[in-house]
Amino acid sequence: MNTTVYFATNRQLQGDGTNAAHYAGESGPAGLPGRVTHAVGFVEGTDLARLEAGRLARIEGVAADDFSDTVAADLTSGRNLLIFVHGFANSFTDSITRAAFNREWLAASGITAADCSVVSFSWPSRGVVVDPGDVLGGLALGPMTLALKLLGITASPLANAYFEDQAAAAASAADLVSFLDRLRPAMRRVRRRGGRVFLLAHSMGNWALEAALNRWAAMGLPPGALFDEALSAAADCPHAEAGRGPAWLGHLAALSGRVSLYHSAGDQVLRLSQVVNNIQRLGRSGPVDRTDLTRYPRESSRFVDCERLEDAGPGLSLDSSHQFYRRIPEVRDDMARVMDDRGAGGRVVL
Repeated sequence: MNTTVYFATNRQLQGDGTNAAHYAGESGPAGLPGRVTHAVGFVEGTDLARLEAGRLARIEGVAADDFSDTVAADLTSGRNLLIFVHGFANSFTDSITRAAFNREWLAASGITAADCSVVSFSWPSRGVVVDPGDVLGGLALGPMTLALKLLGITASPLANAYFEDQAAAAASAADLVSFLDRLRPAMRRVRRRGGRVFLLAHSMGNWALEAALNRWAAMGLPPGALFDEALSAAADCPHAEAGRGPAWLGHLAALSGRVSLYHSAGDQVLRLSQVVNNIQRLGRSGPVDRTDLTRYPRESSRFVDCERLEDAGPGLSLDSSHQFYRRIPEVRDDMARVMDDRGAGGRVVL
């Protein structure tokens, strides 16, 4: 199975961009001309039955700041459009192959609207869960680290890679805003021919999205539907601000026809994140005020509880509960129905 993935990245380019290794660097100063590279990746060997994302075979059409005219025309020529923002510990290659997997996974629902062209925004995650250089320091703290965590103090070097990714996601706000703003003509072309545009953010990708949407609102950029449907899965960001749901959910609603937030209290990765960050995560519970129908009208807001679903897929691990959106067919099928402008609003239990 071969899959085309259009992508934009604010990873610092270290070559001509035709090789995955050219995107290994961290991001440079945000918001500058040439900061966001656009191109097309081709992924081979995606295997839905084995839940394998495949490999990035080649990269073409590299351009600064926007897609080339040829790539943009190809991107908007047929299917609906899916924009994907990846999560923690995703290398550049991971961000492309997971986008490919998500495209094929959703298309396998059999619902035509979910058979999309996919665009991945690749922010500069380091691509590691624990930096090998931090292991000795973490082990040296040993019982002290556990005691500190029980007290809500996260001093362990084992969390360094996580915090560095968190900072990189937030620092990508200006570039993510620029990417979405420049993609608006393509979105309009998709809609003019009767297509639809979707956003899917997973895990720490929601943290990058939160920073970007807060920036969008602060800059006074125009509201109005960027996305027909916005899908958030396993959001690794706080469930509350000053006792209310986070403001960025309101900004997302202003840019979307509908927002669906997929959460699970059984998400073990977010359970750890809650300890590290000392606050409940949005992807475990939904926002603290999720029953407020004034803030979250049923016709435009969905809170989808996935905790009861059983994962019978291969390769179960600690991370599996955090990847439920791309491992469990019932979640996939609900997302596909939403992309087809169906699905009950308000609170949904799968």
